[in-house]
Amino acid sequence: MHRKIISASLAILIAAGLTACGGARQESPTTTAATTASTAVATTTAAPATTQAPTTAATTAAPTTTKKVTTTAKPTTTKVTTTKAVTTTQKATTTEAATEPTTLPLTDFHRREEDAYTEKLKYGVIRSRAVTRYFALLDDGTEVVAKEDFVDVYTRLGYSAGYNDLLPAAKDNREKYREMIDEILSTINSYRAEGGIEPLELDEKLTEIACARAEEIAWSGRHSHTRPNGKYFHSLIKEAGLESGFVGENIGWGYTTARDVCEAWKASKTHYENLMNPDFKKTGIGIAADPDPDGNLCWANLFIDEM
Repeated sequence: MHRKIISASLAILIAAGLTACGGARQESPTTTAATTASTAVATTTAAPATTQAPTTAATTAAPTTTKKVTTTAKPTTTKVTTTKAVTTTQKATTTEAATEPTTLPLTDFHRREEDAYTEKLKYGVIRSRAVTRYFALLDDGTEVVAKEDFVDVYTRLGYSAGYNDLLPAAKDNREKYREMIDEILSTINSYRAEGGIEPLELDEKLTEIACARAEEIAWSGRHSHTRPNGKYFHSLIKEAGLESGFVGENIGWGYTTARDVCEAWKASKTHYENLMNPDFKKTGIGIAADPDPDGNLCWANLFIDEM
């Protein structure tokens, strides 16, 4: 069973030349264990340790210190097996048509062969593949590949990508997952309607940024509000050209449907506060697939009070 993760965060973007942005908005987050900095307010809530259940964590604003972050040193692995059936055709012994092809049993292997190679994917991610091929002999003595087993290892330690690098995939994913994005928006706004709160407006620019954020999480394997480069999540929003505003982020990993991730966010106090915050007027929703087939989808939901 895949581990499921969700995390929530808030931050205040500071525009160039301004000493503060949001004023009283800095008092908006009302969670425990608050820590303050000169430019923002931060809140962290430790994630409860559970087994086979979503893990939650919430933070607000940028940490007072940042460190360079690398992805997990232990590469994730997944085994993908494909099978190719081998067929033979016998010659006709009469004037009638040849008999139907017969499938060679895949247990009748003549020999096996192992191979390994490495290929560079995007953003500095490397995939190492070990291949085991099983050969069989046909009736006429021809040797063919009857089956291939693949074991892939993804190494993400060299991951490096900025907003412009992520943008092409972000634009593609915004359209690819449009139906899921619309479903999340509808679900969130149904929650807000239940609480008597004005609906969020889906902003296409912020959705593009959210898709870039989801792509970053998916490929780096860094399921955190701290980006792989050690900066806080809202630094990506700044890279995209938004310099001020009160912003929030909900992320998720390991959920297969829009409904599942929305229900997980709703069930978590800190995530639900982001969903229901009346100060937020617009939202961006991003989805991206982990390159490892065992990794499922990554989700990013951004909120902002103004654009």
